[in-house]
Amino acid sequence: MTGQECVLLVLGAGLSRRFGEDDKLEAVIGRWKLAHHLLGTVANFNWQQKRVVHRASGNWHEAYDEAGFQSLINNAPERGLGASLALGITGLPPETRVLVCLADMPFISTDLVGTLRAASDAAPDQIFASHSPDYRGPPAVFPVSDLRTLDPDSENGARPLLRRARLIAATSDEIRDIDFRKDAQEADRRMRQAESAPPARATDPGKTIKEPSSQETGNQ
Repeated sequence: MTGQECVLLVLGAGLSRRFGEDDKLEAVIGRWKLAHHLLGTVANFNWQQKRVVHRASGNWHEAYDEAGFQSLINNAPERGLGASLALGITGLPPETRVLVCLADMPFISTDLVGTLRAASDAAPDQIFASHSPDYRGPPAVFPVSDLRTLDPDSENGARPLLRRARLIAATSDEIRDIDFRKDAQEADRRMRQAESAPPARATDPGKTIKEPSSQETGNQ
């Protein structure tokens, strides 16, 4: 199975209850809206398809339309992450692999996406998830056949599958998400600081793959 047989699925239909009344994905982090940072990260990979799940309201997803994503509207976001996942894989053959990303994670690196893709290319029947000491979750790659076993009415999303995922090391920044306004403010400060800094020399010690541990709990 080649790398081109991997579908990219971005989930952005959450209700953002902890953020307040505004859609957090519209919040400006550095130079771009929160949801738009991921577009640059995934742009240089070949994808069989690119899909984004979002609510009917808002306009952040227009940039995804322009980037060639198939737009899937979740009209019942209160059903939780399981419903968005089920909608996102609609019509995909069971042998397809799906790399799931969350639109509220602005610091995902190209290196992390590439490592997940390479690991999945080598073992296409396996689940691979990003991992740090207190986190296990997206970005993650799943066979569609596994995602179809999930309850679409569950708020747990893919957590039952993540318990048996092979783990790809990620930094705490790479898997940082935005839940509260203070998170957005801190991310904006960090992003602007990084954008104004001179280019750093690339130092990649290499991502590592770790087998699942029964002592770790799934997060999503």
